[in-house]
Amino acid sequence: MKRRLTLKNFGIPTSIWARMFILVALLEVFAIVCIQGYVIKRTVDIYKNGTESLWGFGIQSASNTMTITQESFIVYDVIFIVAQFFLLMLCWEAVAHKNTIQIIAATLFNIMCLIYSLIQYTTFYIHPSASAGIFQKDNDMRILQITTMVVYALCSVAFATLTWELYQLFGWQTYKKLGANLALRRAYKWHQILLTLLKLDIFFFISYSVQLATLVLRVSDPETWVQIGVVIPGSIVFLILSFWALKVEKRIVMIVVIVCLGLSPAYFIYKLVRMNVGIDKNDDPYLDSRKYLTFFIVVTLALILITVYVSIRCYRNFGIGLKEAISDYDSRKAQLKANRTLLDASRSRGDSGADAAAPHRRSIHDEYTQVHERFSLE
Repeated sequence: MKRRLTLKNFGIPTSIWARMFILVALLEVFAIVCIQGYVIKRTVDIYKNGTESLWGFGIQSASNTMTITQESFIVYDVIFIVAQFFLLMLCWEAVAHKNTIQIIAATLFNIMCLIYSLIQYTTFYIHPSASAGIFQKDNDMRILQITTMVVYALCSVAFATLTWELYQLFGWQTYKKLGANLALRRAYKWHQILLTLLKLDIFFFISYSVQLATLVLRVSDPETWVQIGVVIPGSIVFLILSFWALKVEKRIVMIVVIVCLGLSPAYFIYKLVRMNVGIDKNDDPYLDSRKYLTFFIVVTLALILITVYVSIRCYRNFGIGLKEAISDYDSRKAQLKANRTLLDASRSRGDSGADAAAPHRRSIHDEYTQVHERFSLE
């Protein structure tokens, strides 16, 4: 007999609040992907009816030089779509592992998406740039932009409400079963916070780098290829190394991570100043992307500073036994999961000794449930 697939098989608890949290995330993904997909189609259609430039369909200024192409506007829409799948991953993983820290982070991330949608609407309709002026008379585009903000606002309220319920449900279940060692419980809390921050760091830094490379930098600019060929892949490797150093408690590697993260704000401050100081108004490469890049720089800078602080806290907790507790939990969980699989197989075969073995099966099942709910790890 084949095992029936249920939400619990995918790590989703039976709690109605947990399933509503995932349902809201799924509905938001569906809504935003559909809206942004149509926005991309409208962008292409609008440009086809606009002024054709030497570089493709784009907006031309009085000096007959293109300021921005349709592909540049599409980049913003693609970021919305990618952000939604990243949010779904955060929500699913947080609920499956009963990680209250990541549940809160997912709610805050959704609010950041709302702010990003407000920036986009402002750029298009309230204080439009020269390039965005092409959308001024398109009512479909305006309605789509407003709908995006409404969806994010409603889902943010829903996430905030459900986060409170899940915090009450998971928070107590998670930390009351870690044992009497308060130091270990605090260390595990900082461990979870750092893992969540690193995930957010990856998303925001890569999103910033992609926007910088595709919207601002030119093909002839060496910084473009440094950004694409070195900075982006190097940052991914560095952050993955951070995950590894935290998991295995490598002190030397963690020190390198903390030092590099501590130095990185200088780069973002430099880029922030460069975008706003000494720019030739007749040749402003940040004209249409300044608001977007500023948002990502500020958020990334704040995340990095918080990550540095939390990394130091986690480094100071190395050697107190958290790694061993995690390893012990993994071993017991794997063994109990194997026992559970054997019991399920026995039930499906209808063994003749099933009734006699029922108390034993029940004992193992109860033990598995208790350990599974004790605490959850990424």
